[in-house]
Amino acid sequence: MPRNKARHSAAISLGVMGAGFLATFPLLGYGAGALLHGGFEAGLVGGLADWFAVTALFRHPLGLKIPHTALLPRNRDKVIRSLVNVIENEFLTKDSIKSKVGAFLAGDRLLTLAERYRGDAVRAIVAASGYAARSLPVERLAPFLARELKRKGAELSAAPALALLRDEALARGLDEKALHFLLQKAEGILVRDAARDQLGAMAAGALSGVKAGGLMGFAVNAFAGFMSEDKLGALLQNAILSSLREMRQYGDHPLRVLLQGEIRKLIEELPNNEEVIGGLESAKTNLLEELDLEGYLTKWLQELKTRAIAFVQEERYALEVVAPAVDSFLTRFREEPEKLDAVRSWTEERVSGIVDENHSRIGALVRENLDKLDNKMLIEMIEDKVGSDLQWIRVNGAVCGFLIGLVLEGLNLIF
Repeated sequence: MPRNKARHSAAISLGVMGAGFLATFPLLGYGAGALLHGGFEAGLVGGLADWFAVTALFRHPLGLKIPHTALLPRNRDKVIRSLVNVIENEFLTKDSIKSKVGAFLAGDRLLTLAERYRGDAVRAIVAASGYAARSLPVERLAPFLARELKRKGAELSAAPALALLRDEALARGLDEKALHFLLQKAEGILVRDAARDQLGAMAAGALSGVKAGGLMGFAVNAFAGFMSEDKLGALLQNAILSSLREMRQYGDHPLRVLLQGEIRKLIEELPNNEEVIGGLESAKTNLLEELDLEGYLTKWLQELKTRAIAFVQEERYALEVVAPAVDSFLTRFREEPEKLDAVRSWTEERVSGIVDENHSRIGALVRENLDKLDNKMLIEMIEDKVGSDLQWIRVNGAVCGFLIGLVLEGLNLIF
């Protein structure tokens, strides 16, 4: 709209000069008329000259291909190269960009901006957390984790695990606890009637199988005839139970000491027991082959993903997790400026490297955007930005020409 208004004003000024030039022909015989005629004539010439000059910048005046007209379309590449060169080497130089970034990253200013936009940072972290949770590639992670766990499981040796188990068992006194457990279980079994009957039957069978002659045979037969299976079972049951209770009660009982030593020895030799190691290795291999580890991990990761998505969507995640973390970082940087300086230096180095690597892309981006415009669009864009000022050049040319014409015609009349 401003450009059209300026063009309308320029056309009016040129029309006024032309009309005045024609209207003052009858007044040439008078001094004032001649003076006005000379002014309108010069104004008409100035207005036409400036119209020609302004028009020649963008197109051929009246469609006539006059030399040195339509300057912008004819010199499009040269203009673009000059514009790119000015932007790269005059306006947006590497040093100017780095200095602006350095000023922006000044410690206090950076911390003030961070504190001012703390809420935006919290929302951004929450949004990023939600995106990360939703984007968790369960279908790719599960097979990878399953393969790695199986590989690590296959590499794991049973001997070191048994050594750890041995050390932990001895440190916790499991040898004594194991013996106490066995004695307690044995006592619990022997108090049963079935155990007593079994002991009686075994003793009776053993006596009947004894072969002895003479007085010894007579004594054995007499004892076997006197003692029934029930009596033999009760006798043995009471004797064994008495021994078990003594072993449980007295820590220095010889049989207890012997059994506990055997258990301790068994535990100590676990890492060197080839039979145990072989059994564990075989069990491990079978477990890894038969276990559907990928299916289990897929289900577990999917559950974890669902819970994570739900958690980051809760208000307490932002209030109780993210906000305190952001406040902690800000407080730490405020109390320890050297850490903020380290962050600023690291950021400046990264930005400087990016600027050095991509500075040439600024000009390339400008050229790329300009190349998207054909001559008509480029001219319309320039006229839209500076066209109104160019049209006022025409107005000024007509007015200045008129005034200069008055002066020159006045001098002509005087002399």
